[in-house]
Amino acid sequence: MLELQNVNITFYKNTVNERRALQNVSLRLEQGDFATVIGSNGAGKSTLMNAISGFYDIDSGRILLDGEDISYQKEYKRARKIGRLFQDPLKGTAPNMTIEENLGLAYTRGARRGITSGIKKRDHGFFVEKLKTLDLGLEDRLKTPVKLLSGGQRQALTLLMATIVTPRLLLLDEHTAALDPKTAGKVLAITEEIVSKNHITTMMITHNIQDALTYGNKTIVMSGGRIVLELSGQERKTMTMERLLELYSSTANDTFSDKMIL
Repeated sequence: MLELQNVNITFYKNTVNERRALQNVSLRLEQGDFATVIGSNGAGKSTLMNAISGFYDIDSGRILLDGEDISYQKEYKRARKIGRLFQDPLKGTAPNMTIEENLGLAYTRGARRGITSGIKKRDHGFFVEKLKTLDLGLEDRLKTPVKLLSGGQRQALTLLMATIVTPRLLLLDEHTAALDPKTAGKVLAITEEIVSKNHITTMMITHNIQDALTYGNKTIVMSGGRIVLELSGQERKTMTMERLLELYSSTANDTFSDKMIL
């Protein structure tokens, strides 16, 4: 479903601040793979997602999505096929619009539709059923402006918006980092359920090593703009946090932060 071939990105080219953000990154995810991505600050995790989504142009290499070369495709065109969540719960929604209106916008992603006077009746019922799956009581608050929701409710809604039309790829950029532990756990459980039920190919950046080994079926470790470790299958199932730290120390030039270890 997703393939990167020797992708490179350099920031501030030909200046004293030149930095190679991605260095010959190659990666392959099959349909339905759920890959967690970890690494220290500046490892290239978010840059990798920005390259895939089209926010950053790549210098060289290729990015293929479901066999289609999207290497230099505009970001807005990729957004029809790629869902994305960010660390900040305030991103991804229109705060002054209602829950129903936000879902209406997401539901038309990638479709050519004319201007209508409002949410269609059949869509209203569909939104109610989708919101029920979150188990947050939002199905009874369709007319509530999104700005009145808590961070966890808003992030769960954003997740639903990103997947209400099943994307080819879902990118989760530390989407629970700004939430308290209990709320983060709830959003992660919702994430796993939606991804599994709809068989969505997913990449999730996390700063929690244990979450990286618990969720999904693959773990990618980055350092210095490179992928230094890929774990899957039995190797990943038997991997411990202590052993992963040892492997990381032997292959990377930096160290995990205390935040990641804790």
